[in-house]
Amino acid sequence: SWMFKDRGSRMIEAPEKVMSALAIFIKDMDIVYKEAKRLESPIPIASAALQQFISGASLGLAKEDDSQVVKVYEALSGAVVAKNSDSGAISGIEDGNNVGDIWVFPDGSKEKILEVGDESFHNTALSNEYTRVLKVKFGPKETTSAHRHAEDSLYFFLVDGGLDVVNHIKGSDPACDCMEFGEVRYGTHKTDKPLVHKITNMNDCDMLCIDAEVIKSPPITSPFPLVANHHELIKTRARCRVYTLVLEPGQTVAVNYAFFYLTIVLKGSKIKTELGSGGPTISWKSDMGLGDLEWHSPTMSVKLTNCGDTIFEQFIAEWL
Repeated sequence: SWMFKDRGSRMIEAPEKVMSALAIFIKDMDIVYKEAKRLESPIPIASAALQQFISGASLGLAKEDDSQVVKVYEALSGAVVAKNSDSGAISGIEDGNNVGDIWVFPDGSKEKILEVGDESFHNTALSNEYTRVLKVKFGPKETTSAHRHAEDSLYFFLVDGGLDVVNHIKGSDPACDCMEFGEVRYGTHKTDKPLVHKITNMNDCDMLCIDAEVIKSPPITSPFPLVANHHELIKTRARCRVYTLVLEPGQTVAVNYAFFYLTIVLKGSKIKTELGSGGPTISWKSDMGLGDLEWHSPTMSVKLTNCGDTIFEQFIAEWL
């Protein structure tokens, strides 16, 4: 076939230019898998192919040409297909905790440790000099590749009804963990030590989590916590504070946010935003949904009104 001729030649001699990244196959095949599951249509060959591409990502091949999935078979069998193949060298890479090192499991299997942003289920939703925000979403009983967190991070868990996972931290046995809907955690992966782990979603629904890295302190910070109607301070750490804002239908709040901040929607509604006071103002309405997020510079004289029929709730994470 044309596909076998095209990919086969690239397996033997890897192209200098990436024609189609391996990560794209993971995304596309995952769409096929989920749609087939919805339709209750078995796709055993496509499902097996998806697992091989995921294995390729775990070897650090997500951004390589998709033909380089051949290195998965080379690593498993010890056979050499590609010219100048370095797949056999995986056994010589150090078993350590850095990106590119190998995690050797008790059963003898091995995975290369990825930077968290290169892990296929962690997708960058926002990035600037102060933060990188990753939206983490994957299906029931699926497991991430081994990956490393090296920045202090806020985690917002957004699974209605709660989330059950198996968290396998390198150097420890796999352990069960539960996160409530709307729970917020803070990981000191830079202040203390990096986290290398794998996560398995034990729920019967998709996992949804926002991972917000606290990279840098902004030029403007507030020495005191925010005190405002409808706002509640729920978490304070050395580098950030987290509040919830809750508005019933028809409620309005006027507030000054004298700091840089990230908003993440927990319960969506239609929100009117109005800027300015004592003169001309600008306003707009937005349909806000679960997991919507936005980075903001300091914002003064802002008025928020819930124009919808449901309770609106969002997190406000203040950078210090």
